[in-house]
Amino acid sequence: MLIIKDCNLISMAGIYEEKKDLVIENGKITAIVDDAQEKDYPGAEIIDAKGQYVTPGLVEPHCQLGVVEQIYRFEGNDGDEIGGPILPQLRALDAINPEDEGFEMAIRGGITTAVTGPGNNNLIGGSCAAVKMKGKTVSDMVLKEEAAFQFVLGGGPKAAYGSKSVKTRMAESAQIREALLKAQEYHRLVKAGKTPKFDMKSQSLMRVFDGMLVKFNAQQAYDIMTAVRIAEEFGLNYTVDKASEAYLITEELKAHGVKIVAGPSYGSKGTHEVRKRDSIIGAKLEEAGIEFAVSTGHPEMNAEFAMVQLAMMHKKGLSRKKALEAVTIEAAKLCGLEERVGSIEVGKDADIVIWDGEPLDYYTSPCCVLIDGQRVL
Repeated sequence: MLIIKDCNLISMAGIYEEKKDLVIENGKITAIVDDAQEKDYPGAEIIDAKGQYVTPGLVEPHCQLGVVEQIYRFEGNDGDEIGGPILPQLRALDAINPEDEGFEMAIRGGITTAVTGPGNNNLIGGSCAAVKMKGKTVSDMVLKEEAAFQFVLGGGPKAAYGSKSVKTRMAESAQIREALLKAQEYHRLVKAGKTPKFDMKSQSLMRVFDGMLVKFNAQQAYDIMTAVRIAEEFGLNYTVDKASEAYLITEELKAHGVKIVAGPSYGSKGTHEVRKRDSIIGAKLEEAGIEFAVSTGHPEMNAEFAMVQLAMMHKKGLSRKKALEAVTIEAAKLCGLEERVGSIEVGKDADIVIWDGEPLDYYTSPCCVLIDGQRVL
């Protein structure tokens, strides 16, 4: 048993800057009280938060942690398979290296859970896994083996396959539609009790017609709207991720009820697709009333700087409360993980960060990080 005393708690579940104590047992939050008396919890370990801000562990909703390692040449890069642009049968889970230095960086940034997946070169790159930032094996880390499919629109597939099968955005959309149509028919036959000729791609992809999340990776405004058209055509449960130009089309996104995973919002503008990226995106999405989360896209942006990016968005008008929600409960909701993580509530995983200052200050860092009630920093 563990008690965290004297928290300035921001729970993301109705408690905002209130003095509370947290009681943790078997990796779960069992009580949130005003003053936990040690006599009531004999033998409990005590961590004194000393009045510092305490939040849920951050949730990274879109990255390649462990799949594309922080320090790699060929051996550490398992993000993009070159066997073809449509590969829904691949699983990021099978490529995650728990020894990737990126996991330690994520912990230093306050991240405790991440949805990690394939890279940006395949139209359908496979499924993403939701993992915790601790464990010697993937089995120790995994929260959800297959949390979402990764779809990609734009320059990545064109650059990877331009001399072969994907030269234009027209071909990108057509091939994604073709794969979805095949999977849809496969799904229809299975649900009708029939046995279709086995096709591993359709067998995997047909789960989108049972509500499995699709993460469309699209940067530019017209690619974002292509993702919306395809998603609506097939009735998909989806988010649009990265979405650099989403702030330019907020009225359209609001009209379609699009959910956005934004970021990274700053860094190199070395490609045409990200030339308009701007940390104003958070404020614009909030102003429009669009549901969104914020991502580093690690290793595109170092996961350790998750809160630095958020601070930049806050400086450009994103409210403090919405900023903190965008990397905790909203990120969890958009990835279907909110039953376990994203807020500090009784019954949820004890993934907790104690900060050494104001969370949205550039100079603030985590001074204590717990995952499943175990201290990892």
